[in-house]
Amino acid sequence: MLKGNDKISANQVMFILLTTIIGVGILSLPRSVVEKASTDGWILIILGGITACILTAISVKLVNMFTNKTVVEFGRELITTPISNIVSIILFVYFIIFSAFEIRIFAEVVKMFLLDDTPTEIIIISMLFVSAYLVRGGIEGLARMAELILPVVVIPVFLLLLSLIPDLDFTNLLPIFRTNPLDIIKSVHITFFSFMGYELILLISAYVKDTENLMKFNILSILIVTLVYISFFVVSLSRFGENEVKHLLWPTLSLMKTIDLPGAFIENIEGIVMGLWVLSVFASLSPFYYSAALILCKLCRLKEHKYFVLPIMPFIYILSLVPDNIASAYDIMEKFTNYLGTFVVVIIPIGYLIVALIRNKGAANNG
Repeated sequence: MLKGNDKISANQVMFILLTTIIGVGILSLPRSVVEKASTDGWILIILGGITACILTAISVKLVNMFTNKTVVEFGRELITTPISNIVSIILFVYFIIFSAFEIRIFAEVVKMFLLDDTPTEIIIISMLFVSAYLVRGGIEGLARMAELILPVVVIPVFLLLLSLIPDLDFTNLLPIFRTNPLDIIKSVHITFFSFMGYELILLISAYVKDTENLMKFNILSILIVTLVYISFFVVSLSRFGENEVKHLLWPTLSLMKTIDLPGAFIENIEGIVMGLWVLSVFASLSPFYYSAALILCKLCRLKEHKYFVLPIMPFIYILSLVPDNIASAYDIMEKFTNYLGTFVVVIIPIGYLIVALIRNKGAANNG
């Protein structure tokens, strides 16, 4: 049962998806696509965006058949309660692991650039408690925070990127179309998984009051993310060149360190960029954290998700400390996205939609 004030608009869903998808993935994306497709990395990003748009449309089509119900609830109608609960538990594990990965990368970046003497554990715990406070407030609080943070982050970063234009060498983008098309197709999964986050619609759609606009705003959010990724790829490659981008752990942050504003009226640009990025990670982590708590709430058939927010925290904390170092964290995350991530963002929405269509379930039948 939904609270009267726990409703959001389809427009707010777009803000949540934008802040969720553009999190820690953007840090290493330029390096990943250059390694796989060289100067043709922009093609990989476009293909990844197209794939994400198709799967987003499938997810929206599915949730529109079951208004006011999360994937946990309408899954029981489609594939029986025992099997649906197993799928929901897998979803819970997925959101927990993704949250742990995000918080670990966040801690490593902050430790490297800002708080080099602060233990990683303290950084992780601090962010988890701040995120937990927002998550306990529910979906409406998440939506309002996303609406507030997105322009605060995007506008300054866009202006900083504009200041780099005189230093860019666009000949670094050449030659194009030199990568084997088959190699590009095989590498699409690299960029597609950078769009992970749209699967949140399987849960938060139950709280949307104007579901007829979900398709439009969800597809728009993927298109915006695609443009953002292409922009950072083009600027990074133009600024550093192909060989240097391949050897940078986080090309996006390295890019921001090269900014030199005219007049030098701001001495430490790096500190400002890191502050904006911390806000971005906060807005990206919280929806995953919220989704994990909401799944447990629906599995237990309770009304309030906030009872599960703090009990979940130790699991995220412990999992975030499993990797020995940043290289190990990325290696584990790659395997995680290739297997569990594929099941969650591809198999579940497609499988559920097929079953719903075959069994003629959904809004028409329920109505």
